[in-house]
Amino acid sequence: MKKLVYFDNSATTPLSFAARDELMRYASEKYQECEEYNNIERSFANPSSLHRAGFNAERRLEECREIIAGTMGCRAAEIYFTSGGTESDNLAIFGAVYARARRGKTIITTDSEHPAVGEPMKKLESDGYKVIRLSTSGGRLDTDMLRSAASEDVIFASIMRVNNETGAIYDIKTASDIIKRASPGAIIHSDCVQSYLKEKISPSMLGADLFSVSAHKIHALKGCGALYVKSGTRLISQLLGGGQEKALRSGTENTVGISVFAAAAADGYEKLNENNAHIAFLSSQIRNFVINLPGVKLLEPPSSLPSIISMSVPGIKSEVMLHLLSDEGICVSSGSACSSKKGKSSVLHAYGLTDAEADSTIRISLSPMNTEEETIYFCDILANMIKTKWKTIL
Repeated sequence: MKKLVYFDNSATTPLSFAARDELMRYASEKYQECEEYNNIERSFANPSSLHRAGFNAERRLEECREIIAGTMGCRAAEIYFTSGGTESDNLAIFGAVYARARRGKTIITTDSEHPAVGEPMKKLESDGYKVIRLSTSGGRLDTDMLRSAASEDVIFASIMRVNNETGAIYDIKTASDIIKRASPGAIIHSDCVQSYLKEKISPSMLGADLFSVSAHKIHALKGCGALYVKSGTRLISQLLGGGQEKALRSGTENTVGISVFAAAAADGYEKLNENNAHIAFLSSQIRNFVINLPGVKLLEPPSSLPSIISMSVPGIKSEVMLHLLSDEGICVSSGSACSSKKGKSSVLHAYGLTDAEADSTIRISLSPMNTEEETIYFCDILANMIKTKWKTIL
């Protein structure tokens, strides 16, 4: 039986031990045994309900908000729970832009954003806004282009912190400073889904007014995320209903998902340095092996996360590589999981790859749960493929 080697952690992550334990605590809570409900730590009740069980659920919700805020270096009152990164991005973009519709019509973003940002930008263009997309060729944010684009008409900017396909880290603080010098009232948003708990950052370090994160990228459950909203920043709600989350995001809070999210975040934050050292070691093992393979090209942005490795093998389509590796039990990606079924990667073209290079690029993304044994297995399989199957394809 083949061993599963999961190297697609930028798409989603398995539950951490801390997250699984928290989930089990909820799953083992039995209604029939809730007689002493004043002492229940985690309640299934609706946190908006006015009875004691609802109060317990609300108390746990606020504890989780405090925990998430602690990992992001902000105040609990600035954290709003959502259904994930895509909703956080949409709320940030439409909420901020529509709240400033009378102040200007210019928006700045990049040419390599995740579709959760890229698609809302297309919608705003169709609504009459001017969207300027900064070049990220070579994995570097074009600050000269940004200086030319920054003007007092800019009302909003959305620039991701870490690119999900190349691992490139963009300098959000410099971008924020440039934009705010030209337009002090502009709102700066950063999609930090790939960055959160992979590096030590905070909204103030990035100069960001809005900051999106997702639970399932940090070993928690899917269907949960958060948006940091700097105190005093006005957003227009995009979901109307019962007025939860201080009327910014209506809908009963996903208390189980949020509690598991908080457990995973607390664990990831506590082990951040240890986890990063482990990932850096595994990443260097793979990079040192791959760089010596004939014809293989590593994407090497000037600043990048070690956990994301993109490699191109000219002449072999990424889909072929992905399936060959999958047959050996190894899971990698041929691009962002959220857009892998939509054809060619616009992100890789923005990076500067040709059609042929982009068509032959795979992404390996690591997590703290990966092991040295797995990287050795991956390298052995890769070497064997080059010796046998790949030679016939080439």
